[in-house]
Amino acid sequence: MKGLVGKKEATTFASGLCYSKEGLVPVVVASAISGEPIMLAYANKEAVLRTLGSGKAWFFSRSRNLLWEKGSTSGNSMTVVSVSVDCDDDALIYNVEVQGKGNACHTGRKGCFVQAFGSGKARFSIAGLDALIGSRIADKTPGSYTAKLASDRKLAVAKLREEAEELAEALEEKDRREMIWEACDLFYHALVAVRARGITLADLERELERRRSK
Repeated sequence: MKGLVGKKEATTFASGLCYSKEGLVPVVVASAISGEPIMLAYANKEAVLRTLGSGKAWFFSRSRNLLWEKGSTSGNSMTVVSVSVDCDDDALIYNVEVQGKGNACHTGRKGCFVQAFGSGKARFSIAGLDALIGSRIADKTPGSYTAKLASDRKLAVAKLREEAEELAEALEEKDRREMIWEACDLFYHALVAVRARGITLADLERELERRRSK
């Protein structure tokens, strides 16, 4: 994989950072697709150099006292699209595309930030829905409509057609609230259908990014 910059430029950048007394800088990892923060880690100079040189996310583990490449064991590696530094040169942002199943967190979630306060507390994202669908399919939860839908291709096809028709009808004849309701139904059934065939939300995001870049 091609690095983000050449060796000389990478060395100049890494050497100019203001590291803590332990030789580390905090790294906020953000989705290059959505811009959302998905993880917080730390990097030393060598980790920054490896990230810039390889285009893959490298960090320094404070608990294990060693360098590590994200995804080397889980398969959820991170392709770094860009690296940004703050105005004090003591914190970084890695904008990344997560490979594999698209999970940044070791718990199997899309991101590590799971508790919110204020107006964002009750927000439920499409990424959260996708993660919930994935867990229902994997666990084959008894009585789960999601698990049943994922295992029955004929049913999945019929429901997709039904929900698409209902959204089209709402667009023509019904109000905003009905359109939102029907759109959510279609999103859900579409995500179940692709998840059941091994396609993740990260795969869909990469395809959307490919289209956007054109």
